Amino acid sequence: MTPGVITLADGRPLCWREFGDPAGFPVLYTAGTPVSGLGGACYDEAARGAGLRWISPDKPGYGASGYQRGRSLAGWSDDLLALVGRLGLGRFALVGESGGAPFTLAAAYQLADRVDVVGLIAAGGPMRPAELVGMTASARVMNWFARNAPVLNTFRLAALRRELVNPRNRQRALDDAMAAAPDAGHAAAMRIEYEAVADALRQGARAAVQELALIKREWTFPLRAVATPVHLWHGARDRNAPIAFARRLARELPNATLHVSDSSGHDVGVDRGVEIVSVLASYVKGSRS
Repeated sequence: MTPGVITLADGRPLCWREFGDPAGFPVLYTAGTPVSGLGGACYDEAARGAGLRWISPDKPGYGASGYQRGRSLAGWSDDLLALVGRLGLGRFALVGESGGAPFTLAAAYQLADRVDVVGLIAAGGPMRPAELVGMTASARVMNWFARNAPVLNTFRLAALRRELVNPRNRQRALDDAMAAAPDAGHAAAMRIEYEAVADALRQGARAAVQELALIKREWTFPLRAVATPVHLWHGARDRNAPIAFARRLARELPNATLHVSDSSGHDVGVDRGVEIVSVLASYVKGSRS
């Protein structure tokens, strides 16, 4: 893991970490909500094997990146553009997971002339009533708060922060979760996720509250205008972001392919990680950054 920090034009620090192949084709990975750039470690081995340089920044207010007042979906494109400028990158791929998917699609729209392919993993966003079927009660409440009364999510996220930021509490919760993991791969990914969520919340809950309001309300860019090839991976058993939403995205995006994992839930990235990086690598093979 190679970390770095740059100072953006407005004075905010932007932190990122790198995984995979340092000499590989660059992929800018935007983790979920609330997950810091540490979450990119879940794809380290697969990305290295596929020859991809997996660049995983902390979104505003997560990890070591500074909080951004008046944040927008489109604003993430500006942060990514500053990062690729610092790294001296030409073309690149974009990947967004869960709550990172809306930011990734916005960046694909804004930076279309630089992006070879887009990957969306367990994508979340503003769901219509029929698309909520199968969603957990907890996720439904958080979605409703995000759209109608965002500040109420503060209490839920602050409780999560208290559980995970304290190392002893986090280890206890992790031990319980890992005991239910189906295999070693899921257990390893769970350990990374717990660390990444704790890292995302260490500055407090306000960035996550802000982010949920952004991604669960109607997006500010036209899906029909995202012409870059988009591959979506989604679990048929996903109860955080039911698959009906991914099916609609695949219909509305002009150049989209939906890959469904019948046995997966919201952990489809763990189940299909090798497939995901292989598909991305097939688009950028022979490209040069």
